[in-house]
Amino acid sequence: MQKNTSGPWRDIVVSPPFAAFYQATHIPAARKVGNRLLLTGHTGDTPDGSYSDDVRDQLRQTFRNMEATLQQASASWADVVTLNSYHVGLQAQADALLEVAAEFLAEPYPSWTAVGVTELIDPPALVEISCEAALPDDS
Repeated sequence: MQKNTSGPWRDIVVSPPFAAFYQATHIPAARKVGNRLLLTGHTGDTPDGSYSDDVRDQLRQTFRNMEATLQQASASWADVVTLNSYHVGLQAQADALLEVAAEFLAEPYPSWTAVGVTELIDPPALVEISCEAALPDDS
């Protein structure tokens, strides 16, 4: 984590999958504010910047990229309290989404809003997911 000393106490998180994007845009993978960790929308790009044409692979890679950010901030999926996901072709992804999410999420499950959209900022991306995690007070 990197400390940002301007304004209230906040840390930025730049996980390895997000490093190039952060360098290009100055948008971090997450911001830690107090005991809240707010993840920026993550997509399913692989380490070489490419996207699979298979929606299950993209979904799985999206969750892996998010997991890397959570771990960078000393958090886990168990800390996630809410998810927001955006899907190009939500209805076609619904079964795959629930199947892949079950590989990462466990009880108590986070609240979740899934929204169908016409496009995302990176055209090969079929899904983008953000979340909020509640961290212990001493983190």
